[in-house]
Amino acid sequence: MRRVLVCLALVAIAGCGSDGKSSYSDKDIKAAYYRTADEAETARPLVEEYWVDDDYHSHANYVPREALETCPLTQRANAPSQSDHAVEPKAAEPVTEFVVGPKLDTDIRTPSITQGAFVFGTSAIAKDGMKEATDAVSKCPAKYVVRGGPSPILGTYNVSSRPFESGGWKGVLQQIAHINPADDVYYEDASHVIVHRANVILYLDVTHRKIIGERSDSSAKAEDVLRTVLTRLG
Repeated sequence: MRRVLVCLALVAIAGCGSDGKSSYSDKDIKAAYYRTADEAETARPLVEEYWVDDDYHSHANYVPREALETCPLTQRANAPSQSDHAVEPKAAEPVTEFVVGPKLDTDIRTPSITQGAFVFGTSAIAKDGMKEATDAVSKCPAKYVVRGGPSPILGTYNVSSRPFESGGWKGVLQQIAHINPADDVYYEDASHVIVHRANVILYLDVTHRKIIGERSDSSAKAEDVLRTVLTRLG
């Protein structure tokens, strides 16, 4: 009886042994995305939200809509080892990306948050896709240099990764510090998180600029945002 009472007390927090939902839909993911209303009250006037056109592709950092980025810009890099900058999970259905970012193009200090996902027909296929992504992330060099391409992407990339887990979702958090030789004031502070549960792979990017010498905090922001999304998904 005591165990049952404890379980009931904890069910709202942890599900008390429940495996959560067995599958998620495109609609579930979109409804769970982080919004401007989730930002701190002081930050809300600085940000806007919008859906990304599914036909849009960045020419500076091209990642096909059906692909998941695993090692940013290594396709352009002079790297000590070979790694895939992106992988294309089999039988993946992309969910339209959603952005919460600065209203002003000149605002480089407010984080830009990009959210996206892939929905699979079965959990087993999603698990295979997550393994492929995790393996690719593990091969990403700890440091590499991009010497060709548009000016904003040039420079040195320092990359580290660690496991991430929250509420039954498991994956990897990748942190990137990008130093551009043309900028002696700021560095780009970015984090990329990929997590999996049931039939979904969910990803999240947070990027902004920090003054050189300032402590990176993109990973903390990414974790806070992701936990908000995952709590909604259950």
